[in-house]
Amino acid sequence: MKNDAKKTGNGHKNAQTALADINAKIVELQQQRIGLAQPLKDRYAELRGELLETETQIRDLDPAWKPAPLKPRADEKIREILIANGGPMSAEEIVKAVGGVFSPWKTKNVLKKRSTGAKAIFALVDGKYSLKAA
Repeated sequence: MKNDAKKTGNGHKNAQTALADINAKIVELQQQRIGLAQPLKDRYAELRGELLETETQIRDLDPAWKPAPLKPRADEKIREILIANGGPMSAEEIVKAVGGVFSPWKTKNVLKKRSTGAKAIFALVDGKYSLKAA
């Protein structure tokens, strides 16, 4: 097959121009994306203010009250999964069930640390984890 296209010798300039256009478009799209995030940021600020106001009201009524943390704890999530499963699970099954909430390393590390010692909440039997009897 014969190439009938004329070679002009400025192919690199055309490629550089196309690359510059693509980069400009990327920057423009990123700016649009930032603009789209602004209403969400505003709503988040409103909700956070309402939440702090509610927390203050609760503390006025019950000074001993502590809010639940907004950041999930790995051991609590694993406990929920084991309760929902109803039986022992291997580390790989637990990692799969946790999904993207925690990294596989974090999940396995929590299982390892929380299955030994005085503060152990998980029991490891035959390679499967379960909740330790209280």
